[in-house]
Amino acid sequence: MMKRYIPVITDSDRELPFYLVQSGQTWNQEHVFRPQGYLYQWIQCVEGEGELLLNGKAYRVKPGMAMLLMKGTPHEYYAISSSWIVDWIVFDGHQVDSFLKRTAGIAGSGVYYMSKPDLFLSRIQHVSDIGESDSTLKGIQCSGIIYSLLTDIVQYASSHPDNSSTSQNFKLKPLFDYIEHNYSQPLTLECLAEVTGVTPQHLCNVFKKTTSNRIFQYINSVRIKKSKELLLQYPQMQVKEIAALSGFEDVNYFCSVFKRHELMSPNQYRKIHF
Repeated sequence: MMKRYIPVITDSDRELPFYLVQSGQTWNQEHVFRPQGYLYQWIQCVEGEGELLLNGKAYRVKPGMAMLLMKGTPHEYYAISSSWIVDWIVFDGHQVDSFLKRTAGIAGSGVYYMSKPDLFLSRIQHVSDIGESDSTLKGIQCSGIIYSLLTDIVQYASSHPDNSSTSQNFKLKPLFDYIEHNYSQPLTLECLAEVTGVTPQHLCNVFKKTTSNRIFQYINSVRIKKSKELLLQYPQMQVKEIAALSGFEDVNYFCSVFKRHELMSPNQYRKIHF
């Protein structure tokens, strides 16, 4: 469901170094044409694809990417897929220009690749949460989040996809971290797609292209690695308990996967190490 938050901007808000103008989530982006430009905007692609026209050039915007539009810069953007779902935030403030140009070294509008897209989305979610709260300090709280978002751009966004190891691993890093910390829990394709901010189908395609493995093959390899550690750490623990702690709900399936990976059963693996 599309959500939008438009705060009441007071005179004291306008005196803040950064202040929120509006934000939106899961927005089915319409065609926007602004020959005179607008305020500062961060528009992040969640699903689908769009195109940004800027200074006579066209830029494709896909999941894992975002548009940073500077105040007063003419621009146009629109969906090129059946739907283009974005999260966005519009902001202003007397220190925005200085921060972007001097601190971040960003001279103009452009398209960015993110190593932690979920972090940026969480900032926009936080703004929405503040909007729905009863806080009397909404302006100051949102100002802090905008500052955090701008520092995130410095640390985790780049105009070049290969500034990290590879453009795809760069996008999948949050997913690898998530699996590493949640391997023992049930993992669905839908929840994994949410971590990376893309559709399940797109995630499967990107993961296969990047790692040459299917995503659940990779998850099983992580779980088997953890199970080997547990087998040796707890020699008296039953195999079915090891299976459960490693994220396998069925012990027979665990034994089958283990043997496929290690060419021996869990008990045989234990015996050769003791």
